[in-house]
Amino acid sequence: MQQPVSRSLGFDYAVGCCALWIASGFFLDAWAHGHVPVESFFTPYHGAFYSGMLAMLLVIGIFAMRNRWVPPPYRLALLGLPIFVAGGIADMLWHHFLGIEEGVDALLSPTHQALGLGIFFLASGPIRSVLADRTGSTLLTQFPMVLGLATWLVLVHFGTAYAFDPSAGRTNAPPPIAPFTPEYLTALSIGYYKVSLGVLVVIFQSTVMNGFALWWVSRIRPAFGSFTFFYVLGNVSAAAAFTNYTPLLAVTLAQSLVTGLVADVLVARYDPQPDRVTPFRWFAAAVPMTYIGVYLIGTIVADGTWWDWNVALGAWIWAGVCGFALSLVATARRTA
Repeated sequence: MQQPVSRSLGFDYAVGCCALWIASGFFLDAWAHGHVPVESFFTPYHGAFYSGMLAMLLVIGIFAMRNRWVPPPYRLALLGLPIFVAGGIADMLWHHFLGIEEGVDALLSPTHQALGLGIFFLASGPIRSVLADRTGSTLLTQFPMVLGLATWLVLVHFGTAYAFDPSAGRTNAPPPIAPFTPEYLTALSIGYYKVSLGVLVVIFQSTVMNGFALWWVSRIRPAFGSFTFFYVLGNVSAAAAFTNYTPLLAVTLAQSLVTGLVADVLVARYDPQPDRVTPFRWFAAAVPMTYIGVYLIGTIVADGTWWDWNVALGAWIWAGVCGFALSLVATARRTA
């Protein structure tokens, strides 16, 4: 019988790649629901992520049979297999008896959430493996964690796709407000509602992007490049699915690259962590303000914006406030 090794880097990479493959496939299916007729469970778009699960099963099965052992960080993660299989069978029955979901219904479908939960568990394996390996300090050894966290970010975007784009671009502007017409109050209400919802999306996205970053630097010191790959891999599938004729994909890529580089530089230079409060606070504010700042600048340059300067600057400040607030929560200590 072979002796178990402390970690299999190849296994970590294979599981991480399969998890990201499956999660990104969800967005291909989401794109299809909005662009082509989907009338059956058996579509090539479903095949995109179910084939990823087949690859995942082969990877885990072959590794377990050859080694007669599963690494300890994966024992909880393997719960994702029966959860995903049960969710897949339930999804097929759901489509057969209740029809095909569209729009927000597809995001909130219980069977789709079950599929996401299964991938959430499976993607935790590479994350836990890197955390357990105290000697892994290079991008090569930490990259499976990048893949796992990027998968989690994709899943967050899929479940909350209605809160991905603040819609500040002129393409997404509400109907013009014409005073002294019967539609005046309706158009005014739509405009107020749409700009308020956009600011809420800014707050939500700032919290999500910063929450991942603060948790990460609180656990280990990410290798240089980790954040850049994380944001690009975690954001690009959602942006590609919803960009249509807007610059959303290009703007999201710019956001991810610039924010990732800023985060990588701050980590390399200052090593922010809860025990180093000042750099931790600055890091917490800089990450979301960079992310939203690049979004606003990119949107203005590529599409123009219907937000006025009060809304744009106020939303950008809110991004920093959210980041700073999260840092307070992360460093909170119970007193006697």
